[in-house]
Amino acid sequence: MQVFHGLTVLDLSQGIAGPVAAAILARQGANVIKIEPPRGDWIRQVGASREGMSANAIAGNLGKRSLAVDAATPAGREVVLRLAKSADVVIENFRPGVMQKLGLDYAAIAALNPGAIYCSISGFGTSGPWVGKAATDSVLQAYTGMAALNAAPGGPPRRFGMYVPDNISALYAAQAIGAALYARATSAKGIGRHLQITLAESCAAFQTAPMVDAFLFSNPAAKRPAVAPSSEFQTADGWVVVACLDDAMFRRLAAALGHPEWSNDARYASNDARCAHVAEINRMVGEILSSDSAAAWLDKLEQADVLCSPINDYPALRAHPQMRHTRSFDDIEQAPYGMLSVPHLPASGRAIVPAPRVGEHSAVILIEAGYSAEEIDELISAGVVLAPQE
Repeated sequence: MQVFHGLTVLDLSQGIAGPVAAAILARQGANVIKIEPPRGDWIRQVGASREGMSANAIAGNLGKRSLAVDAATPAGREVVLRLAKSADVVIENFRPGVMQKLGLDYAAIAALNPGAIYCSISGFGTSGPWVGKAATDSVLQAYTGMAALNAAPGGPPRRFGMYVPDNISALYAAQAIGAALYARATSAKGIGRHLQITLAESCAAFQTAPMVDAFLFSNPAAKRPAVAPSSEFQTADGWVVVACLDDAMFRRLAAALGHPEWSNDARYASNDARCAHVAEINRMVGEILSSDSAAAWLDKLEQADVLCSPINDYPALRAHPQMRHTRSFDDIEQAPYGMLSVPHLPASGRAIVPAPRVGEHSAVILIEAGYSAEEIDELISAGVVLAPQE
């Protein structure tokens, strides 16, 4: 579903939140130009990386073209402003004040292009005591309650094992941009707007349900699981998850485990009763499941229509018959690694385009913007633009 075909997006952002938001638009058909400094977006060197292509650099730049330009120089700023004149969307995620110093803030862009949708992504917003605070993943997970939410019972807070705040914010930003484009298209004036997305607010919004639960049931001792039994269980050769949503499912589970008498036990007669004895019932289920293989138990539980799943690693997920049937992954030729398996964007319906190297498309983008060969050579010679030679 290439809903953004024909739209041009200037991605001035670096890191994860902004680039991933722009990558979503790219994978939905937009022409996304990644504008990064000649040294490259800093995320290219974070984590394991080869030739400036880390996992986050690949994931955050799929479907884009890269123009490497030093926007801190007058000539580089003019390049960006020239491209911004015809852009539909501009995305940035620097600390408040940085884009204004560069002369690339919303006011500067809107003066040239009143219809532009300008999306700013920051950690904590444009004012307040934490306006200038660095918003790293660990800081946001701690600050917004995510690390506390992810704590094991009685254990210390712990962060989720991926960059959750950035990716959540990217999703909210992409949705907000889509809504703003719709508003512009349905407005007689066709005027753009400045969208302000913060990682802190995005994380809070994403956790609406557990936050409401915490407000309603503030006493930790009164908190209980939603359903029981429900947990991760170790079988003879691997881990599975099993959950019962209602009493009928519990009766089917009890029968499948060889203990139909559980259904007649007052302690397990209802979900409320089972939740009051969750530790006991999870222990009993775990002891039984440990007696046979994951495949054997999953087959039996599936036949009994009980919620269950293997706990997969990524290779197992890619190889699973369901994911293969739905063609949820695509193999792409991603430099410098060769073939790489990448998940599709839901409802995108488009072949996945590899992420670019730094400045891979600099020359062709400048040509499209009306620069002559001589002007491009001058920008390259001055170090304003990086255009790698084939």
